[in-house]
Amino acid sequence: MASRFVSRFNLCASDLARTLVWLAALLVLATLLAPGATTQGQPPTLDEINAVARELYCPLCNGVRLDTCELKACEQMRQVISDRLAAGVSKQQIKDEFVAQYGPIVLGEPPRQGLSLLAWVLPVAALLAGAGWLFYTARRWTRQPAAAESSSTPVAGQPAPQGDVDPYLAQVEADLARLD
Repeated sequence: MASRFVSRFNLCASDLARTLVWLAALLVLATLLAPGATTQGQPPTLDEINAVARELYCPLCNGVRLDTCELKACEQMRQVISDRLAAGVSKQQIKDEFVAQYGPIVLGEPPRQGLSLLAWVLPVAALLAGAGWLFYTARRWTRQPAAAESSSTPVAGQPAPQGDVDPYLAQVEADLARLD
């Protein structure tokens, strides 16, 4: 079969041998330089697994990190992380895979894009608005005189002072006195 290949492509035997040697060398080099080739075969340590799991949250429990969750599903997720680390997958790629499978809830924070950006902006805006309102109110309080102004309306059960009588109120009083 090799002779048909050589004759078909007009290659001499030495060219074919040299090409096969180069291809074998490239294959060995690609295998050695492949990402994660040095760690493939060694199982990742518990610290390496928990370093990834600390940045992910359980999609079933609210607010529980994946490294501390005791559900069987979370144990399986940590095993997936271990398998992916053993295969040489990076931490960010593992997080991206979990987001693709379970949604952005596994990140424990809303994504900083689109409508979810409001979850990041609104609390800061509310704090600034509250601080502005407190500043405005404090300045208004300090500008008012310390003594309270007397009101022109009488308190129930007390007669109105004669010097500060409103003409409309005086007319109402006169009408009421005439009806009695």
